[in-house]
Amino acid sequence: MKPSSPKQAKAEARRAYLVEQATRCLAEKGYAHVSLRDIAQESGVSLGILHYYFRNKEDLLLAVITGYKNQFLRELEEELLSGPFDGRQTRLSAIVYRALTEDRNIHRLWYDLQIQAMYTPAFRPPVQNIRDRLHALIESMLDRICHEYAAGVETRIIKSWVPLFYTAIDGLFLQALTLETQEAREAVSRLEEDLSRLLSALFAAHSHQEEVEKWEL
Repeated sequence: MKPSSPKQAKAEARRAYLVEQATRCLAEKGYAHVSLRDIAQESGVSLGILHYYFRNKEDLLLAVITGYKNQFLRELEEELLSGPFDGRQTRLSAIVYRALTEDRNIHRLWYDLQIQAMYTPAFRPPVQNIRDRLHALIESMLDRICHEYAAGVETRIIKSWVPLFYTAIDGLFLQALTLETQEAREAVSRLEEDLSRLLSALFAAHSHQEEVEKWEL
């Protein structure tokens, strides 16, 4: 790969700085309450400079969300898929706790983006892309759990569980983000318990279905 020229490197650094400033501004105030002029003022640059790097506020929001979500997903993938199976729950809880405390405002933007996608077509592909990656992560984790505890579960069954887990995690996480920061530890514990119950219920339902199919044969 050809190395960046000093001019390109400077432009990339400036763009990264603007995304960082926009992330802080949007996370604190929310998408609907921030204008490009506000972000330019917070960043110490002119509105024209901001428009040079980003076409509009929607373009800037996409840069903020996709950048942060990609980082968050990489962390989840490293900890839950690449890391050892033992201790995975502790590692996941630590990530979720940090998301609900230190990074809670930026994660609220993810839900803001999903709502905006209902009205702004340009937001739909990146939202779906992030959801697809989350689905793939959940499927890989369920496959790993089944390999350890229920080796007989077929791939098609695991795939059918993914939307249930995604919906449960997304809903529980959204509820947790509406709580006060000091309630985060309790919210993480509830999330662990609820997901454990869901997994146990799915395992039990699968075992029951297998027994029914045996009798039908």
